[in-house]
Amino acid sequence: MNKKIGLQPGTLLYTGNRHPAEEIPITHYIYNSESFKKNSFIFKDNLLIELHPSHVNWLNIGGIHNTELIKKVGDFFNIDSLILEDLLNSSQRPKLEVREDFIFITLKMISHSSKKNVYEYEQVSFILFSNLLISFQENPFDVFDSIRCRIEKGIGRLKNRKEGYLTYSLIDRIIDNYFIIIDDLEERIDNLEERIATNSKKADFDEILELKKELLKFKKSAFPLRELSSKLRDSDIEEYLGENIDIFLRDLQDHIIIVTEATDALFNRGNELLQLYHSTISNGMNEIMKVLTMISTIFIPLSFLVGLYGMNFEYMPELKYKYAYFFLLAFMGSLFLGTIYFFKRKKWW
Repeated sequence: MNKKIGLQPGTLLYTGNRHPAEEIPITHYIYNSESFKKNSFIFKDNLLIELHPSHVNWLNIGGIHNTELIKKVGDFFNIDSLILEDLLNSSQRPKLEVREDFIFITLKMISHSSKKNVYEYEQVSFILFSNLLISFQENPFDVFDSIRCRIEKGIGRLKNRKEGYLTYSLIDRIIDNYFIIIDDLEERIDNLEERIATNSKKADFDEILELKKELLKFKKSAFPLRELSSKLRDSDIEEYLGENIDIFLRDLQDHIIIVTEATDALFNRGNELLQLYHSTISNGMNEIMKVLTMISTIFIPLSFLVGLYGMNFEYMPELKYKYAYFFLLAFMGSLFLGTIYFFKRKKWW
């Protein structure tokens, strides 16, 4: 985000981490109930796109790091620079905007990384015209394989519906993957909670902090979806998504509500996890102090007796008794055992 400070609105600048020289795969899916065609190519200098009005047209662009490509797409389809700016901003908050000829939707796609307990956050944007859907991804890897399979095999509702239903299906697939991440985060919290309750260590504190960062990042991606799902059901969106799609949008909205509520619950559990860790450490310290206090209580009177008879006074009558030493040992032993008995009876030990 710091890269954009001081630049005028509408400046095309990619804020992500991919190198501009990396190749960008582009795929154009053309299909209807009777046929399917796929054109795949790597962007060089020109856009090799031919729209088929009688078919569904889905143009998937597998990278946004080349600003030259994004500018050419904007010029070709008459997309304004403010939309292109948001599209290139990899930290853009999920949102929906309506223009005269299209709607713009952007959100985060979250998936598992190859590393354990690490998630990949990728911005995905959709520009939906009346006869074309363009999807922009930061990386060519995504969660849309099941949708591509249905399109290629001509099964399900996709083959008989337009670009609006395809847009809904892609968003719904992204949201479905949120549930997988939620289940994974919940399992991590459960395991950490059990470990802390039984035997907490310093490493657990570090893991809690990492988990809280992950939960905050996930929450920032999930919570704006509630507003986005409400906007999808506005009347001015209907001409792009189609008239008979409201029942599916309601279902999507329900899923998003469940995701946001589950995310909020996980975030609260993350805070409680930190409190549990501090409570466990505090309880452990209290147990240590309890043992030390009992040991001190036992040896304080014994130390007093030893100190008393260790004084070098010339006249101490009891020191002259023949069995004084044994009487003192017996008394100190009785005092020691009596104190332990008292602690046991009070259930302090």
